Amino acid sequence: MAASNQRLESLDALRGLDTTLIIGLSTALWAVYSACPTPFWAEVRYQMGHAPWEGLRVYDLIFPLFVYLSGISLNFSVRKRGGTGAGTGKLLLHMWYRALVLVILGILVNGPLVWDASAIRCASVLGLIGISGALAGTLVLALRKTWGIAAGAGVILLAVFLMQYLGGDMTPAGCFNATADAALCPGKLHYGVIDPEGPLCILSATALALGGYLSGRVFNAAFSAPRRVFTLLIGGGIAIVLGMLGPCIKNIWTPCFVLLCGGIGAILMAVFHLVIDVWKFQRWAWPFKVVGCNALFIYLFTHIIAFGQLTERVFGGTIHELINRPWQGFAYGMAYLTLAWLLCLLLYKHRIFVKV
Repeated sequence: MAASNQRLESLDALRGLDTTLIIGLSTALWAVYSACPTPFWAEVRYQMGHAPWEGLRVYDLIFPLFVYLSGISLNFSVRKRGGTGAGTGKLLLHMWYRALVLVILGILVNGPLVWDASAIRCASVLGLIGISGALAGTLVLALRKTWGIAAGAGVILLAVFLMQYLGGDMTPAGCFNATADAALCPGKLHYGVIDPEGPLCILSATALALGGYLSGRVFNAAFSAPRRVFTLLIGGGIAIVLGMLGPCIKNIWTPCFVLLCGGIGAILMAVFHLVIDVWKFQRWAWPFKVVGCNALFIYLFTHIIAFGQLTERVFGGTIHELINRPWQGFAYGMAYLTLAWLLCLLLYKHRIFVKV
């Protein structure tokens, strides 16, 4: 059976693992060090935080990985909608409507709306995911050919490289992103002078989404399973090598950061595909799949609703009474994650998959 005729369980599982880190797992892992201050858990705690500027930690990969996986999903979405006879105009309308909805939801996630527009942060993670996905989808429909899409991603990264290296220095206040954000990004910026989800970062994320789209095409081709895995591994390895040639700065999405994230994403996708789709070792991945099928919904739900207060109300008394103080942070993170997972399970059991 062709790969394109099968559901990629691995895609749902990897998206679910990525989302699980956002909704509680990273908090729980970060907190273990308080009860178990060993070098291993010190490193885990280090990896569960953002690099202050240059560098790459596991936590820095979470949202770029989501963008990469969205690119893979874009591949299947375009093929599915194209197969049902949907015209280019309808596809574009759907992509940009989704982007608009995510921009609005992202503003709500950032904080309460106020009358002073300058106090509202308009840039957001969800906005970056939505707009970069729509831009990538537009380019896919315009360029069509694999080589054209790859060239489009390359041109974007080259353009960002030239703007960042010729338009300023690589510091928060002096980089070209600061200039672009001040001119093009309404409202307040996340770090005062720059925003990690600003216009130039969205442009870089578009290239990453295109990389995900190209990875998705591997599953449409009449390749054997070993060839699919090999192609992803080689492509990911090349991207990582190229990404190591320059500064990796997540807050301004440098091209090297994009290449590193895309390369790591491709390798993770290859491993998950091999283990879950090819070897059929799927039971361990089922809890992640439950989350992955409603990833955007659970992210929104836990960030817009006072989910922390709900966790405290349900589990707080038990945690404070029965758990030793050094382990309470870990217990709280796991309780938060458990509530979120149970909500995802309820939706999954009723075959409810909330999509934007």
